[in-house]
Amino acid sequence: MSSKLFIIATPIGNLGDITLRAIETLKKTEYILCEDTRHTRKLLNHFGIKINKMLSIHQHNEKEKSEILLKNIIANNADIAYMTDAGTPCISDPGGFLINVARNLGIEVFSIPGPSAVIAAYSISGITDSKFNFYGFLPNKKKNSEDLLIKIKQEQHPAILYESPNRVLALLESICDVIDPSTPMFIAREMTKIYETHYSDSAENLFNFFKSDIKSLKGEFVIIINPLKSDDREVLTHQEIEMLKMLSEDLPLKKAANIVAKIFKRNKKDLYKLGLNNKK
Repeated sequence: MSSKLFIIATPIGNLGDITLRAIETLKKTEYILCEDTRHTRKLLNHFGIKINKMLSIHQHNEKEKSEILLKNIIANNADIAYMTDAGTPCISDPGGFLINVARNLGIEVFSIPGPSAVIAAYSISGITDSKFNFYGFLPNKKKNSEDLLIKIKQEQHPAILYESPNRVLALLESICDVIDPSTPMFIAREMTKIYETHYSDSAENLFNFFKSDIKSLKGEFVIIINPLKSDDREVLTHQEIEMLKMLSEDLPLKKAANIVAKIFKRNKKDLYKLGLNNKK
């Protein structure tokens, strides 16, 4: 009998979210591979699952250890479970490399589905678009993250991101600058946990809220950007265009665009482009 690899989703906060199938699978598999054995052992103890053969595979050793561990396991015709610390493996978590190695070794791979912060947040966002894009964490470099926000604006479909508390304000500010201050957003904090909180408002209002309430910037954030469709965006008014022209006569265009954007709650980059076109 050949070995099988089970990719198991685990709770993202509330332990009650684990599935019956996940528990049964963990009871039957001989080996458990996981990110952190200490974290996983707490989960197993909670459900009374006893297993001695537990090994750690995480983002820093996945490529180095996957083949060696899997070869040793299949030599005993044993089944394997793989779990990350929370949620579904491979969704902004390790596991993809392990799966590919397993298939190359002839191991069948099965999904034991369950909790995912992406789906949990989108299901209560109220957004009706049936298509969305998931990007995980934004790049660390500002230029790269702004390029991705431009892409999100152009694609005009909801975009789901993960973000750490210390970068939420910077992200919201970038969304105001690159996409639009009035961009509708949904933010879920600490999904399924005791202090789960939801926020639904424009990018600008959310930026101002979190800036004035720093204590709310704790825990894990799922952020959904819902860019306005081209047809939904308001055309610049005659008053806005004339003010931009007037200010740019005495001020640098960039500063003039910033002032008009602040007064009328517009995207300053769009105003800057308009100013450049007018000059041409």
